[in-house]
Amino acid sequence: MTSDDVAGQDLTDDGDWRENKFFRRRPSTETLAWAAASLGAGSRIVGHRRLTGGVNSAVHRLTVERGDTRTLVVLRQYPAGSIALRTAMDEEIANLKVVASSGLPVPTILATDVAGAATCGAPSLLMTRLPGHVHLNPAERLPWIERIAEFAARLHAVDLPAPTFRAWEDSWITPLGQFKVPVGARNPSVWKAAFEAMESPPPEDDAVFLHCDYLPVNLLWSRGMITGLTDWNGIHRGSRAIDVGQCRRYLASLYEPDWAEDLRLLYESIVGAPLHPWWDLHSLLHHNDSGPQSISRQVAGRRPVDVSGLTARVEIVVEQALRRLG
Repeated sequence: MTSDDVAGQDLTDDGDWRENKFFRRRPSTETLAWAAASLGAGSRIVGHRRLTGGVNSAVHRLTVERGDTRTLVVLRQYPAGSIALRTAMDEEIANLKVVASSGLPVPTILATDVAGAATCGAPSLLMTRLPGHVHLNPAERLPWIERIAEFAARLHAVDLPAPTFRAWEDSWITPLGQFKVPVGARNPSVWKAAFEAMESPPPEDDAVFLHCDYLPVNLLWSRGMITGLTDWNGIHRGSRAIDVGQCRRYLASLYEPDWAEDLRLLYESIVGAPLHPWWDLHSLLHHNDSGPQSISRQVAGRRPVDVSGLTARVEIVVEQALRRLG
């Protein structure tokens, strides 16, 4: 499951979810008391700030005071009443434990209450705050993309256990036989050819460790370097093109097709291996009519999003991947 996964779905009967009120609320008094108690005797929560960009969860930065020391931690919460979202939190907790000793810059778990027993029913995860911020406005394009390629290669070199990625079970891609040409397509035949290419069995490819939500909005930066990777609820092992392709989809959506192609070429140069075009195409075809709304919400005003031309930009990258597939 990726961060785009439930953007257009009604996963709970709670009206607050449909109206997004949950994401605008401050943490409950009970939640703040739970967080303080979880952080040790003498800890007090003296401030909180809602972090923007989350699609499936409410995320707040909490300021913790203990004696003369103040620290920042991160609270993620899902609305009560959704089995699917509670499962997503269970998965993120398990995956954070897997990557805890990986050497990657990932959050450390401080406390969990998946049942919401002490947090008014809201599944809750308390984590360390990683340094840096989401950076979507690079002064120079190529160095920024190169850092993303380098970090992807570092991620994929990690030797950790994870389930094998299954093309049609382990992602939110449209099921086979149900693809539709997205609104805004300039050349519907490109999409139809891509849909037809997906009818062939998923090809074998070298399996690497995958994040499965490797998007610019999940990368934290400081002083031109990537300092953190967030949203760990989908790890698998599979084709490296799965992660890079998702990031390419995002770069084409948010910037230009050339940015997506730059990432492919830089990544292939770093790892010394080509991205499998079928798996690259599979990731690109996660674009659908909910994509512009989902990306706009994730970007959360950090940069302008040209929604009207978004599908046309992704279409160019889809066509390029088709040509490589042959």
